[in-house]
Amino acid sequence: MSGPYADELNRLHAEIDHLTTVHRTAAGLARALAEHLAGEPFHLADQVARLLDGELEPDDFPDLPEGET
Repeated sequence: MSGPYADELNRLHAEIDHLTTVHRTAAGLARALAEHLAGEPFHLADQVARLLDGELEPDDFPDLPEGET
């Protein structure tokens, strides 16, 4: 594949890779923060990290008030 479609496809792949890297970095930062905080803040930060890593889905948080997912 060549031409403008290939260029756009490559650009989209690069953007997806960048967003994936950002999410994984955020997950790592959340875990580092969690280890630093411990207790309930650790649990919440771990959930954020797992959500960003794709290990959890928004539906995994049924206790949140309506409109906060």
